[in-house]
Amino acid sequence: MTPGIKLIAQNRMTRANVRFSRKSGMRLQLLLMAQFFVSPMIASADENTIRSMRLPADEKVVLDGTMAQSVWQQAPVFEGFVERSPRFQATPEHGTKVRVLFDEHALYVGIEAMDPEPGLIRAPLVRHDTVYRTQDFVALFMDPTGQRKAAQFFRMNASGSTGDGLYTNDDNQDFSPDFVFEGAARRSEQGYSAVFRVPFSSLRYSKSGKGPWRIMIVRNVPRDRFHTITSVTVPLEATSFIDAMQPLQDIEPPAATALELRPNLTYRQTGERDADSSRTADREWNVGLDFKWQASPEWVIDGTLNPDFSQVQLDVPQLSGNTQFALYVPETRAFFLESADLLRTPTEAIYTRTVTYPRWGLRSTARTAHWSGTAFTLRDDGGGQVLIPGAYSTEQVDQPASSASLVRLQHHGAGFSVGVLASNRQYADGIGSNTVAGADLVWQASRFLRLTGQWLMADTTALPGDDGLLARGEARRGSSMHLAAQWKTENADTNLTYSDISSGFRNDIGFLQQSGVRRLSGTQRWIRRNLGPVNELVVSLSAEKAVARDHHELISESVVPGISIESLWNSNLSLEYRNWTRFRTAPGTPLLDETYWHATFSISPSDRFSMLSISADVGDLADTLSDEVLPGHRLTVDAAVRPLPRLEVEAKLSSAALKSDGGRVYGETASQLLAIWHFNATQTLRLIAQRTLYERFLASGVKTDSDHVDLATLTYALRRSAGTAFYMGASWQSEKDASVMPEDRRIRTELFLKMQVAFD
Repeated sequence: MTPGIKLIAQNRMTRANVRFSRKSGMRLQLLLMAQFFVSPMIASADENTIRSMRLPADEKVVLDGTMAQSVWQQAPVFEGFVERSPRFQATPEHGTKVRVLFDEHALYVGIEAMDPEPGLIRAPLVRHDTVYRTQDFVALFMDPTGQRKAAQFFRMNASGSTGDGLYTNDDNQDFSPDFVFEGAARRSEQGYSAVFRVPFSSLRYSKSGKGPWRIMIVRNVPRDRFHTITSVTVPLEATSFIDAMQPLQDIEPPAATALELRPNLTYRQTGERDADSSRTADREWNVGLDFKWQASPEWVIDGTLNPDFSQVQLDVPQLSGNTQFALYVPETRAFFLESADLLRTPTEAIYTRTVTYPRWGLRSTARTAHWSGTAFTLRDDGGGQVLIPGAYSTEQVDQPASSASLVRLQHHGAGFSVGVLASNRQYADGIGSNTVAGADLVWQASRFLRLTGQWLMADTTALPGDDGLLARGEARRGSSMHLAAQWKTENADTNLTYSDISSGFRNDIGFLQQSGVRRLSGTQRWIRRNLGPVNELVVSLSAEKAVARDHHELISESVVPGISIESLWNSNLSLEYRNWTRFRTAPGTPLLDETYWHATFSISPSDRFSMLSISADVGDLADTLSDEVLPGHRLTVDAAVRPLPRLEVEAKLSSAALKSDGGRVYGETASQLLAIWHFNATQTLRLIAQRTLYERFLASGVKTDSDHVDLATLTYALRRSAGTAFYMGASWQSEKDASVMPEDRRIRTELFLKMQVAFD
């Protein structure tokens, strides 16, 4: 090649190399940029993933609260914990390690909770489902469907006391569901450790395995402040605490079936003495059966025959003598608690406490990667109350026997779920029926915005008569619409709700206080954190307006500013000034303008004095009976102390009073004293003493109405598991009605024995 030709060729190659270099450089820059953004995400995904390991065939996990067995040392270790509060995303001062094992029957989760000051660990023995934030505990959240719509949680404190329940993505934490699981904890010089054994039969998962199992470990450390430590960062702007649950890798659950039988036996001996000294006595044996058949990991059938649904644990008494609307009571009965998240809707469209005394019931529940549903049918002997909602108050009539059925179905997609429900209550003896059907939507529109809605239609032929009983009448039809939006950022939270319920709408398997009303409400919260000794400062503004749907009369309206401060010693103080609050108690009556201060205060200073909570309303309050505003108060005090390591004492007191011309016209108290001696983590002796007193007076001080009830129970409880328990106890109740002449006083006594054993 001649020099000229060679030079031209070199120049062409140089220009080509330059073009190639420029293209390569651009590609390299894009590659580096992609690596810069993607690599942390991949690394973060790897760091946020918890890995599991199959247990060798010849190994069995010993539940002694430690991880001393060599097999634990072979399992992958996860220790990427972060603090969520009070210092968001800070490196925790209390180190935590997690290991996960599994075999053909169960999942095993071992947690090491290190503590630089183990002497400060709060580790009291407590009842099942009372493992609260005033104690050192670890919690396991499991979502085997991977949808992050709901998560089963299992708690254990440093003494080995347990709790469990269901957490739904509307941030509702329900301790009522009980799952079969085991656990043990052990204190050490480095802190404590806890080991969970959760049978696969207690978890609800899809055998298709399309979605990854999700898990989250949460640790609570109460010191001068509450420290919440999580195994994955939960953004402050997340609309749900379980949105950020991380994958659980390498899990291989079985596709096994399981059958559990729970026969139960109840013996009850009762006696009653009236004011005229007449006595009655009765003895009753009740044999029942509950069963749970897991036909596949996705499908569960529950049944109950002749159940004894009487509650061994008493409901805390509530003030009800000066209220317009019915009071809500949580569900605690096992038949209704399987996959309880499916019974939650944007409104309380399903309220199973309307079922009073079922003779038998059958229920089917199924889950897949994208579908879930439940259906039940049962026979209810009645005996409770049917809520008759109105625009200004809730009326009640006696509940006759009925058959009740319900179907609930949900479809889960990426960021949304769509549900439908249909329920029917057919009352005995041709009294009539109530049928409800509709659809609902939950849409996570963005990371910050969550939208929910529900639309229902009702058809009712069982109508209330003048005698306070239901009777068949001409069908009444109505509808209910509910829309809500939540916008949440790191430093602000906005909630808006609109509802429109026609006067003909009634739901006898739901909880509905009002009908014939349109309501618009909203709340705005501004949040600041870590301001010196103040962990969190919240300034809020709430507003609400409700009008009668038929004649557009104002029913109620309010504008409420408030402030809340969370500080040292786990204390929280909130204050609201309710000067723009008014409502009517009936059509055409004057608006009642209330002006009062609402304050709450809570603190958890130590292990011995674990909790004090006070709530008070003081000012001009409405009297719903006389339809006027009077000076008065409402007060609630709740305190828990532990005089001895094995003795737990909790006292609750609620009080309300109104005065006129210096004299009291209304007074009411409801109190409960609870004392529990813990023999160990499974055996307790419990004493409950309750008193409720309701009184009405004329302005002259003459008593016009009175009701006084004293109640005491003493119960020995042995709880081996969710399905195996034994209770033996006695109760005494005195009820006095001073408005009847001569004074009516009844004394009831009861001896009871209740036993349930689980076979699988």
